[in-house]
Amino acid sequence: MLISVALLIGIATFVRCVVINYEDARWVTGMNLLRHAYLQIVPELEPFFLTGHQPEAVRRSLGHGSSQRLANLANSLTTTSSVVAALNSVLAGALASDLAALVGAGLVRVVVIGAGVSLLSASVHVRCAARFRRGHVPSTHSSR
Repeated sequence: MLISVALLIGIATFVRCVVINYEDARWVTGMNLLRHAYLQIVPELEPFFLTGHQPEAVRRSLGHGSSQRLANLANSLTTTSSVVAALNSVLAGALASDLAALVGAGLVRVVVIGAGVSLLSASVHVRCAARFRRGHVPSTHSSR
């Protein structure tokens, strides 16, 4: 029972982390737009800006809305949402293997079910985050 409660809390945490990542991307996009506007007004400020301020930097801020690339896989695996997704997947697999053992499945079957559910859960988490990211690309001219 405790595993299912922890999994429910983990799923809610994962969803909130994905939304927070989107909100961060919106703020970075907004800051890039402000930097660009400052430089249009006072071009001499350029040496003082350390981060992106070109329109193309605005569009690709945090890579939000873009597909996952192998080059940033290490960074992606260490985000809060990825760590929570991994924990959720382990919990889902543990819950599934516990239920399989409870109904009398053999050891090999329990392990296969647990591992399969863990992998399926990880896949669902990745797809959910990717779908959200694709569907919520920060606008460069938002009224919000």
